[in-house]
Amino acid sequence: MKLRNNRWGFDLKQDNPFRIFRWLRQIAIESVGEENIVDLSRGDPGYGFSPSVYGRDFYAFLLEIDQIFNNPSEHFVSDNRDDFETLWEKVQKHARKIYNEKKSEQLIKNFYFFLTRIEKFAKEQGPDWNKRKIIFEIFKYSAISGGSYLDPQGETLVRLVIADHYNKSLNLGLDYRDLILVQGVSHGIGTIFKVLCDDNVDFLTKGDYVMLNSPVYAPYNSILKNRGLNAFSIPVNPATGEITGDLDEILKNAPENLKLICLIDPNNPTGFVNNEEFLQKIADFAEERNALIVSDEVYSDFFLERKKNIMHFARKRTIMICGRSKIERSTGLRFGEFIIAKEAQKYIGEEILEGKFDIASDLMQLLIFAKAPGAIRGEFQHVTFVTGPSQYLGISHMIFGDKDRDEYLKRIRVNMENFYEILGLEYHKNLYYSCFDLLSIPGNTKINVEPEELFVGLAKKGVVLIPANLFFSEAERKKKDYRTYARGSLPNLTFSNLQKAAKLIKEYMTS
Repeated sequence: MKLRNNRWGFDLKQDNPFRIFRWLRQIAIESVGEENIVDLSRGDPGYGFSPSVYGRDFYAFLLEIDQIFNNPSEHFVSDNRDDFETLWEKVQKHARKIYNEKKSEQLIKNFYFFLTRIEKFAKEQGPDWNKRKIIFEIFKYSAISGGSYLDPQGETLVRLVIADHYNKSLNLGLDYRDLILVQGVSHGIGTIFKVLCDDNVDFLTKGDYVMLNSPVYAPYNSILKNRGLNAFSIPVNPATGEITGDLDEILKNAPENLKLICLIDPNNPTGFVNNEEFLQKIADFAEERNALIVSDEVYSDFFLERKKNIMHFARKRTIMICGRSKIERSTGLRFGEFIIAKEAQKYIGEEILEGKFDIASDLMQLLIFAKAPGAIRGEFQHVTFVTGPSQYLGISHMIFGDKDRDEYLKRIRVNMENFYEILGLEYHKNLYYSCFDLLSIPGNTKINVEPEELFVGLAKKGVVLIPANLFFSEAERKKKDYRTYARGSLPNLTFSNLQKAAKLIKEYMTS
């Protein structure tokens, strides 16, 4: 399992941090036992927070109903011709048979609310659907139970819900036709670069530049390196989220062959959101260069006060990548989406990609084809859907998870404040992630200790952090040594374990 043949088993300058943390985790298990580990290395909230109880409860009811509509003696699509009132009676009868009175009445009420919400979203976004049609869409071919191949773009019903969510949170003016579902944001990122670097699309070629913040989610740096692309970095102070230097001057020095701007907003690994002044300047720069913008916004729902994103400033040239995974504490759903407004579908396709869609007819079909394993020609596009259970459980969380979600956000804020307070570091209102220099902890006594030893020493105490060195750009790493920087994923632990982790870090660094 060792990554480098040295005394630590890894090299912070060369080894992938997402492989290093697994090595550190193994050291921690061997040192204190798995039950005693406090692991802040992963961006997965599932270790400290569970998915919505209300969402799971409702989805379980949908599975119950699926059994009465689809079973060995009845197939909903071909055998059921009941009108809505008759179907509704069957649903109520089954609920009262399976559950006690209080529970059954609540689930019946929730299901009617669910149907009413979908009916409203459909009327607002175009489809003329009544409640009978919605029940048909939910239960046809046992889609919610994983019983069938689905639309590679995503089920219309599900996309209606997601579009409404972004219209409410960011006033984006979307409808279901502006979305493509992907198997998590990482699948979306990979798909975008597969398309842009394809020889027939001919948009990004070796030597071209891509704009990124530094630090940035480390796989972006790897993607560029593996494809022969260059990073043009906008340096950001990881402790405050502020741009290091004058942004206008930085943009003036951008190379001519800079074709793509990748925003990770809110940022991973720092946990800060881009302000509107920054977004406006990036939009103006993109307009000047006719550059494409890809905005990775998987953490956007954590910043409730944010009302504008890059689509408000550069709508016609932006592809957003978002997902349910983090805010719904359901990373295992692998349920994300491309969001591309109709203006962008047209402009990106015609003016940026210049109509180079290979065998696809337009940008949306090109992306759907490219989701498939292999190249961008759609060899397996018929099975590149997000599974039915993931889609329907995901929207169950969205519609019924408000109470759980509000509590989750409150607890994350408390976690963030406590972590910084215990370490003795100033807190600047970032959320989800903390990117900090271990040597900046007040009272630090480890100034002359090798960086690899710091991470191993903490692992032996039971604390697992992901090294952040390779989250910084190569240009920034030439200016400064970031090997003692760590990324902490603070929703990864319960409140008590987060306190334990902070105290162990402080104790180790100051002893």
